[in-house]
Amino acid sequence: MRGGPSDPEVVARVLGGDREAFGLVIRRYETGLLRFATRMLGSRDVAADAVAESLVRAYRHLAGCRDPSRLRTWLYRIVANRCKSYLARRTVADVPLEEAPPVADATDNEAALEQAEQLALVARALAQLSSDKREAFVLKHVEGLSYQEMADVTGERIPTLKMRVHRAREALLQVLEDHA
Repeated sequence: MRGGPSDPEVVARVLGGDREAFGLVIRRYETGLLRFATRMLGSRDVAADAVAESLVRAYRHLAGCRDPSRLRTWLYRIVANRCKSYLARRTVADVPLEEAPPVADATDNEAALEQAEQLALVARALAQLSSDKREAFVLKHVEGLSYQEMADVTGERIPTLKMRVHRAREALLQVLEDHA
């Protein structure tokens, strides 16, 4: 369990007029939200904008968070909706690949180079998935959300999410097998 006040305590402080308390929310969740948005959008810069906009929206609408004990899920939902809006406005040709991993140093061993190549391959494969499958896969396997939390974030039914994760996993495995 993390130290400091609980999410409901922080929400109560912010709603009670302590504007600085929202900084606790940002410090607690920004890294995970940024990781999620980057995987969804394929660009760290665009993801940073989406997360910043989402956090401003969350601050403005914090009173609308019906269950402060589920603040994390509520924040992921806001970021997911922001990512979906952004993706809906772009054409498929505009979707960039994940930011490439750093170029391997000549002094690196072969295993590190192989790992970098595998990460780049997985990033490209993730970018090829539909946004719904990519979102489900990233929420489950990168962010570690439960299926119930995923349902709260996406508004989808748990069986639908399980199928999306399964299909995303199959698609990713197929890409990796094709390049083996």
